[in-house]
Amino acid sequence: MFFLKEYKAKKIKAPNNFANRRRIMSSRNKNLIYLLDKRFSWMNKYIKGKKVIVELGSGNGCIEKIIQNKKIILTDIVKYPWIVKKVDMLKINLGKKYLKKVDIFIINHSLHHCANPALTLKKVSFYLKKNGYVLINEPETSFFLKLIQIFLDDENWSLKANVFSQKNIFNPKSPWISNTAIAQLLFKNDKRFQKHFPQYKIIENKLSEFFIFLNSGGVNSNFFHIKLNYFFLKILNIVDDILIFFLPGIFALNRTVVLKKINENKK
Repeated sequence: MFFLKEYKAKKIKAPNNFANRRRIMSSRNKNLIYLLDKRFSWMNKYIKGKKVIVELGSGNGCIEKIIQNKKIILTDIVKYPWIVKKVDMLKINLGKKYLKKVDIFIINHSLHHCANPALTLKKVSFYLKKNGYVLINEPETSFFLKLIQIFLDDENWSLKANVFSQKNIFNPKSPWISNTAIAQLLFKNDKRFQKHFPQYKIIENKLSEFFIFLNSGGVNSNFFHIKLNYFFLKILNIVDDILIFFLPGIFALNRTVVLKKINENKK
């Protein structure tokens, strides 16, 4: 299984974003709050003092549970009541008034649902200010993520996809089709990414999350979990860091990437 290059789920599963949002926003689940805090709180050092912040593929809008910043413009391909602007990640149709005006783009576990991530990152750079940032969290296709996806028949992955071609790597007929290997393919090799995207520089590129995700109760699903207080959650996070440091290809379930726009994009 560790060496499997592709997997295709038998049925595409759409999350219930209304139910998940209600559950997350009213949640007292310390495990889930700790996970979300790990995913979002680090962004504050980039967001602080910025005026134009856009999240792409906001889904259930769980970022609002941790970062209560009214300047964040939530966007999604589906216009839920909490979504400010309907935006297709293949088109990034924000409008002319945002060209070279966006300080920060946030992409949290949504880029792997984009059929053409290279085109998306290129279009994002047109709207991003010079020295602006793209803050990314994405699944990491480790042994255990593969195992989870097969067990749950959850999402697709393909390590064979050419993510730099600016051609669709899967059929974009549904916003829930995915390739959870996208971040690994794009960002694992810094030099390769830089060659294809000279307008960006990778500032951060880190792997994280194992037990703190597995025992969170779920973001887009509601799973059984063992309730822990923050002291034991911190211990669990330290265990995760040790496991991932020594065996990243086995345990890492999340990749965090920060891109800085250093040059203008060539059309």
